[in-house]
Amino acid sequence: MSLQRYCIITFLFLLPINLFAIQEYTFLNEFGEKGEGQGQFAKKLFTAFDNDGNIYITDTENFKIHKFNETGAFVFEIKITESSNFRFINPTSITIGLDKSIYVMDWTLIHITDTKDPKIYNYGPGIHKFDENGVYITTIPLQDFSKRIDTLEAAAPGLDDDGKYALIIPNGDTKRNLLLTIDSQDNLYICDDGIIYKLDSKGILIGKFPISQPGVGQVIKPVDLSVDNSENLFIVDKAGHRIIKYDSSGKFIKSIGEHGDDIGQFIEPFKVASLQDGSLLIADKAKYLKDFLSTLPKRLHDPTPRYDAFSRSFRYRIRRIQRINTKGEITQQILIPFQRESEEEVGLKLKGIDPDGSLYYLNTEKLHFRKYIPKSSLFSSMFQSELKLRYTRDIQDIEIDNQDDLDADLYTKSDFDEKIIQDAADAHLTFSYDFNEDFRIGISNQLTLLRMTDTSYYRSRDFEDFRGTFNQDDKSTETSLDNRIQFDLIWVRDHSIYRYREARVYGYFSTIRLDFINDALDRSNFRYFDFFANLSDWGGGINYDLNRTFRLNFEITHFFGKNNYTYLDETNDLYATGFQQADTIRAVLYIYGFF
Repeated sequence: MSLQRYCIITFLFLLPINLFAIQEYTFLNEFGEKGEGQGQFAKKLFTAFDNDGNIYITDTENFKIHKFNETGAFVFEIKITESSNFRFINPTSITIGLDKSIYVMDWTLIHITDTKDPKIYNYGPGIHKFDENGVYITTIPLQDFSKRIDTLEAAAPGLDDDGKYALIIPNGDTKRNLLLTIDSQDNLYICDDGIIYKLDSKGILIGKFPISQPGVGQVIKPVDLSVDNSENLFIVDKAGHRIIKYDSSGKFIKSIGEHGDDIGQFIEPFKVASLQDGSLLIADKAKYLKDFLSTLPKRLHDPTPRYDAFSRSFRYRIRRIQRINTKGEITQQILIPFQRESEEEVGLKLKGIDPDGSLYYLNTEKLHFRKYIPKSSLFSSMFQSELKLRYTRDIQDIEIDNQDDLDADLYTKSDFDEKIIQDAADAHLTFSYDFNEDFRIGISNQLTLLRMTDTSYYRSRDFEDFRGTFNQDDKSTETSLDNRIQFDLIWVRDHSIYRYREARVYGYFSTIRLDFINDALDRSNFRYFDFFANLSDWGGGINYDLNRTFRLNFEITHFFGKNNYTYLDETNDLYATGFQQADTIRAVLYIYGFF
């Protein structure tokens, strides 16, 4: 009969450290919220900035203009009151003059001269002008709406200021996108249905030209525009994945960029901003996903993507902004990483860039703004690190009663007792650093210390051979130290989920120190065995995606080491001794894939 009793005690201590350091930009403050009161917004918002860092926000659905200072403190709001000499119909784009005059794009109703019973109105785009304190100055129609702009067949019924029946003639598609910006001379540039209108600060038309590129029949879809310090106009063409540059007179200069996510390329650009230093920042919808594979065990309901059923993974998203000079040359790519597991950094949408290069992201659920400011550094820093510490104690108590010996102690006293105690301590430290969206370097160190004792007691107290009679109770002790350091360099060659490819170079070095001792417990028994090994292993390789389905792997490893042992018998005579040495090099090249 065999009886085995096990007692296992395990202590597990995990300390995850996940650091997403941002050197290019750092969070500064937060302001605003969802609602209809002061400093509260609805969803459709447009932003503009003055040179002092104040932010102005058009709140289209609340029919307001908000002003906040550079710290996010509320300053004032512009809204319609009973005494207002203006009305907000669909306010959208906003821009600020050097004297801090506020210009807001909207639609206006202009009474056609000499029409009555019913009155007839032209309904067209215009610009409301306010002074720096938000006091209404005037409304500037985009063109002369004092005369009929279309036939009465296009008119829709409405009410005039006296509540009487009237007819309203719309100027084209009333839902079209109207863009507005201003230059250093307080000249206004309005983009309306493929036409750029240039007005002075009094609203006098001083220029008009169509958006076009000579020799190219591509349809242009403008979504933003800005004027640099040299009075050049830059228009963001979302459909063409490019920026179009004109001089102040409307002469085409050059097209910048093409479709793609490399430096100098764009994926649906949507924002351009002129900075005080003369450069421009351009934001597009390129998005890079970077994953950090953890060695930590998964959580019960882990919302993060996982690559296997046992480990956690961490992800962050990298958005980018590219800087161009007044010549239209790309001079810098700025990367802004956001944590996927941070509630505040999920669902952020870039809504504005001020003249100092600060970024304003909107939380699309809570409708508050988060301001990020540039942070000077020698190089970008996107670190992830993880430290795992684990200690385990395993105790096994084994008792065996030989059912064939028919002794009187059957079921009451064992013939053999063995107690095994194993202590294991493990430390795993990993650092990962992303140079940019393409290159990641990683280094990890795993250190494992193992100590095991095995004590055996025999019921039969005596063992006899030609050397005599000896007690064979003994104790074995094994101690091992395993240290492995690995280096990884990963290059993402194509970020597209349909063409994703990467290359990886890795190298490692490991050492193992093993000491095993078996010693008899009885003083009269001199039996002693000592085994010592010193082993090393280094290697490296390359994993290279030939395409989406085939990968080339090359690996070379070198194993070397030596061991020696000494065995003394029960009488303290040297019974055996030995020495071994190994040196093995292995290289392998293979290609695998699927069809």
